[in-house]
Amino acid sequence: MQRSSRPFIARLIMAVAAVGLFIVGYQWGNQFQTAQQPPLRIDGVLLRPPVELPELDLHGPQGPFSRADLDAQWSLIAFGSPGSAAGHRGVSRLIEIANRVADQPDLRKRLQLLLISADDAPTLARDFEQLTPSLRVLSTPEQRLAELKTAVGAGQNEPAEAADGPPPLFLVDPRARLVALFAGGQPAAKVADDLKMLSERPEALVAVPESADTAATNHPDQ
Repeated sequence: MQRSSRPFIARLIMAVAAVGLFIVGYQWGNQFQTAQQPPLRIDGVLLRPPVELPELDLHGPQGPFSRADLDAQWSLIAFGSPGSAAGHRGVSRLIEIANRVADQPDLRKRLQLLLISADDAPTLARDFEQLTPSLRVLSTPEQRLAELKTAVGAGQNEPAEAADGPPPLFLVDPRARLVALFAGGQPAAKVADDLKMLSERPEALVAVPESADTAATNHPDQ
C-alpha cells in the first residue's frame, strides 16, 4: 500500500504544480497583453481621471432617478427641455447613437439615454419615452440642474436652446463616473464608435494622474 501511494502523491504534486504554472503564465500573459495595448484614443474628449458625479435628484414619468440608477449602466446624457428644439435634437441624436450600437447587443442593453432639464413636462416626457425603452426624460429644480451641469463641465450660459445644432453629450460609465464628452458637432456614427471602444476597454478608464500624453487624447479644437 505504501509503494502504490508514493507514485500517486508524486503525480498529485506534479499536477498541482502544472496547474499553478498555467495560472501564473495566464495572468502574466494577460497583463503583458494589456500593457502592450496602445493608449485609448477617441474622437470625443476622454476624461482622465474620470469625474465622480454627485447625488442626483431627478424625476420623470417612470418615477425618481438617483445616482444609484447609473450603476452597471452606460449613460449618455443630453441637457435640454423636452418642449424645446434643442431638446428634440438631443433626443433624436441620442436615439440615433443607440441605433448605431445595435450590433453590440450587450452594450445596447446597458445603454440608457437621459434628457435632463429643469422643465417638468410629464406629457411630453411620456411621449418621448415611448420612442424607445432606454430613454428617460428627467427634470430637476434649477439649482440642482446648475450643480449637475457644473459637475460635468457643461457651460451655464451657453445658448443651448437657441443653437441650431444638437447639444453636446456626456458619457457616464457603469461606476457612475463621467468619462467622456462629445461635442454637438461630432457625428452620431463617431460617437457610437467611441462608445464601442470604451465598452470594450474598461481598463482604459482607470483613474490615472493627468499627464502630457493624456492631454494628447483630448482634442483642443473642440
